[in-house]
Amino acid sequence: MTGARGATRALAALAVAVALTALPAIAGPTSGLPAAAAAAAAAQQAAPALEVVLTSVSTVVSRKIPLDYRVTVRNLGRVPVGGLVVRARLGEPVDTRSELAGLLATPSAATGTQPLDEFRPAVAAIAPGASERLERRRVALPQGLADQRAGVVVPLTVVAEATGATGPVSASLTTFVVDLPARAIQPLRAALLVPVREPTHRDPAGDFVDDKLAELLAPTGSLGAVATELARRGAPEATMVVDAMLVEDATAMVGGWRLHERGKRATPIPPGDPRSGRADQFIQSLKKAASGHPPAAFAYGNADLPALVRAGTGGRAEDAVRVGRDLLRDHLGTAPDESLAWPVDGAVDGALLQTLEQTRSDVVVLGQRHLPAPPTTTTQNATVDLGAGPDPQRALVGDAELSAALVDPRAASAPVEWAQRILAETAVAWLERPNSADPRGVLLAPPQTWRPTGTFFRSLVRGLGAAPWLRLQQAGTLADDVPQGPEEGERRLATVTAADIAAGLPSAYLTRLEQTRSQLLSFRRAVGNDVGPASGGSFEHDLLVAESSDWRPANIRGRGRGFVRAVTQGIHSVYRRIEVGTTPVTLTARRGKIPITVANTSEERVTVVLRLTSPKVDLPAASDPFVLEPGRRTTQLLQVGTRATGTFPIQVEVLTPDRREAIAAGEIRLSSTAFNRVALALTGGAAGVLLLWWRFGRRRPGTEG
Repeated sequence: MTGARGATRALAALAVAVALTALPAIAGPTSGLPAAAAAAAAAQQAAPALEVVLTSVSTVVSRKIPLDYRVTVRNLGRVPVGGLVVRARLGEPVDTRSELAGLLATPSAATGTQPLDEFRPAVAAIAPGASERLERRRVALPQGLADQRAGVVVPLTVVAEATGATGPVSASLTTFVVDLPARAIQPLRAALLVPVREPTHRDPAGDFVDDKLAELLAPTGSLGAVATELARRGAPEATMVVDAMLVEDATAMVGGWRLHERGKRATPIPPGDPRSGRADQFIQSLKKAASGHPPAAFAYGNADLPALVRAGTGGRAEDAVRVGRDLLRDHLGTAPDESLAWPVDGAVDGALLQTLEQTRSDVVVLGQRHLPAPPTTTTQNATVDLGAGPDPQRALVGDAELSAALVDPRAASAPVEWAQRILAETAVAWLERPNSADPRGVLLAPPQTWRPTGTFFRSLVRGLGAAPWLRLQQAGTLADDVPQGPEEGERRLATVTAADIAAGLPSAYLTRLEQTRSQLLSFRRAVGNDVGPASGGSFEHDLLVAESSDWRPANIRGRGRGFVRAVTQGIHSVYRRIEVGTTPVTLTARRGKIPITVANTSEERVTVVLRLTSPKVDLPAASDPFVLEPGRRTTQLLQVGTRATGTFPIQVEVLTPDRREAIAAGEIRLSSTAFNRVALALTGGAAGVLLLWWRFGRRRPGTEG
């Protein structure tokens, strides 16, 4: 909204506020002022108010190309307005980006001084709450605006004036016109990153927790509008970076799916539902867009790569990158560009860059705060060398001002006007060194959560593609074509701060995740790779989802823990069906074999080993692996030895084959009688000797007598 429109609304609001504030102070049984104040307030509310919105404008003008523009006027008041007059004026040329920033901060400073156009629209009046799209205007710019220059950027102010029941009213907007008298020989190279991702809308069971994704995927939704525009024939080379997790969710929505909102029963949604149709349309548009310009891939679920690497699990980070690429290839039918990586912001350091290099990512997108630009008024190229040698890994650093402009609220409220503002700033950047012998290039990198409106995205992308001072290209090739510069000197990676570390997933969360992954690895060795959740999917998928940077905020991290918990519960659902028999065992010799029985009431074949412990029984370290068949009892004979007579407890543990995880445990009681029999034999032997001695020993003296 421009300064004139803001002033009109501010005055109206102020008058109403003053009138309403005064009411309690002047109220009285004999006063007529409250009625007068109320009437004044009502009259003020009924006063006309206008808004003028840019509908279209020429990307560039020249001697041969006139200015082509069109506006829409909205009547925001409660009474009709008529006598509409539209005037357009040009301001002073904008020479620097800082000057442009000043005009954007104070739009009133860009008020045009040079008349350019004036007309009375064909529409006679505009009803309350109505909008009228006025006729298209084609106006030649004054000669000499760009004399002795390669081009010029000038503000264009459009003022709409009308008359209502209470008097005149006006509104205005300010946009920019790029006058390029000659062809750009060496355009400014540019790349626009377009993130195509969304946090998952499914729970670990695969049910959708809401149907908001369908709204985003519709052609009128943000994600659907992006896919539709880039699938268009002749669409400019915007660089899509796609998350395979979103593609999986959208694909699941195409067929029959279940909607399980909190506190409600799960509802089956048939394939013919309009929401399923929107998802299907999105997938088809995305495939078409990808076939023309291969996208790059996010790590699956936009995994928190900085936090994973910092926690010492760089291998997990590499796996997330690989899975994201593989699944994207499978779903879209187009191999993604593996040279480009766009990690989530956070603790960016050399270890992260090395991890990404291991995944064949030669180009890494980073924010400017990680590679601060040298102090200069000249726009720096997006490319920054990250190492020495003839072919180092490179970073692409987003232009801070242009990237911030992509998410400015005015991009939604005045989409065409704001898209032209971004184009104007790229023109000012090119005019710093027009037709430079050394290639120059900028990167427009919005936040990874970017949700542009369809109108703004179409205006922006088509404008970037049509601007003759720009060469829009894929981000991966931008790093190859444009060197670091123009300012010389090494740009060092900024030191990781405590805030960078705190921004990532907490170490306790990642530790729990890694422990669960270790449990799953042991589980796989016990039951094989085919066993998964009862609802479908896989446990490995749940852990990948749990690694997503979407769970960074503490208030939603519980959803991430839910995917971890689903894995542990799935593992225990098998383990809890395995039990150790407790039948007592008697050993009649010092050494021998005892039976250990294990029951498996689950539906899976489980490979296990047994480990027995007891303080007074000699036991093997562990049994050989053996298989517990589903629904059966299995008995193993294990060699043991006893060192005393009596009854002893033996602890029995059923372990995974790698002996890392306990599946079940129990206790059996061993009764040893071996030492009692030996004692009995010794006692009997002694008694026999005494008996013989008594018999024969007493006779010998008698015989002698």
